[in-house]
Amino acid sequence: MRLRRIAIFTLGFLAALLLGWISVPATILPPEHVDHPVTIYVADYGLHSRLVLPDIGRQWIQYAYGDWNYYALNRQGLTDGIAALLLPTPGTLGRRSFATLDEMRVASQQDNATLIHLAVSSERVAQLLISLNHRFEGQIAVRTQNPRTGLTLVQDAQKYTVMHNSNHELVQWLKELDCQVTGFVLWSNFRVDRRSA
Repeated sequence: MRLRRIAIFTLGFLAALLLGWISVPATILPPEHVDHPVTIYVADYGLHSRLVLPDIGRQWIQYAYGDWNYYALNRQGLTDGIAALLLPTPGTLGRRSFATLDEMRVASQQDNATLIHLAVSSERVAQLLISLNHRFEGQIAVRTQNPRTGLTLVQDAQKYTVMHNSNHELVQWLKELDCQVTGFVLWSNFRVDRRSA
């Protein structure tokens, strides 16, 4: 009986720790000292997130990552949902362009996205855009337009799993921009620590 109480207490304690950990938002720590800073945006859609970067032509480019069937093809039935959650499935990289910052903000409001802004190095942004554009253009033969998201999506070599979803991919992109991210990133729940910015 005593052993059972200890086991129940231990499981309850571990569950409380896990619940506390996953309820804490992921915190983005922008680089402290940036030469030639530019503003970028994280678009938080509730469960998933996208990254919005300024390009040289003064447009804004939004990149997203997800599961090919579920996110790109809108096959969102029970079987596809379970497969996206539990199995490594084909990934997709999505891209959308905005002519102006206002256009991007209006589209985000219409999609009920929360925009988070931060400053990073323009050089790092240019490098990440080259990398993402190359990755996207390399798969352009297999592309689809998704009217629900406004994204053009291509198949991606990176497999989608519950442990590598849109938010994990976003964190990788942020790290390439010299940001640090702490906390739980299974779903989109980001905030920026501006004390270091």
